[in-house]
Amino acid sequence: MARAPSLRTTRITSIHYDGPFFTKDPRKTFRQNIRTMMRAIAEEAQQDIETQMRHNQGRRAPIAELGDHVSSHVVGRVKSLRGKPWQVTAVISVNNTGFTPAQGISLMAAASEVESQTGAVKRTTSRIRKSRKVNAAELLKGIA
Repeated sequence: MARAPSLRTTRITSIHYDGPFFTKDPRKTFRQNIRTMMRAIAEEAQQDIETQMRHNQGRRAPIAELGDHVSSHVVGRVKSLRGKPWQVTAVISVNNTGFTPAQGISLMAAASEVESQTGAVKRTTSRIRKSRKVNAAELLKGIA
């Protein structure tokens, strides 16, 4: 006995993988955006802190062991001191690498004094924290 053909129709679902989410690796794009943002934060924060520390710099004596000012030693970076790049970190600090112990201590003591007078690092850190929402939106750029 032959079977009668079924009256049911089969639906075929197809998925099209297009659009920005599917044409890019979202994890890679997200990481790249984080690295770009961290580099920008490090550069801008370094400039901001240097500018604040230079204010009234002429009234402060130069660093005893170095003969210059703390603002010349502020460094924003996204790599360790040994050069290994960080994935999602930026640091802005007074760098005493390469100095003798006496010079390094003199620099760090002066940096502490300048920070207590200007509040440059604290103020800049506060500004960065307040911009988190904008930064979060920037990280997702190109994904959604």
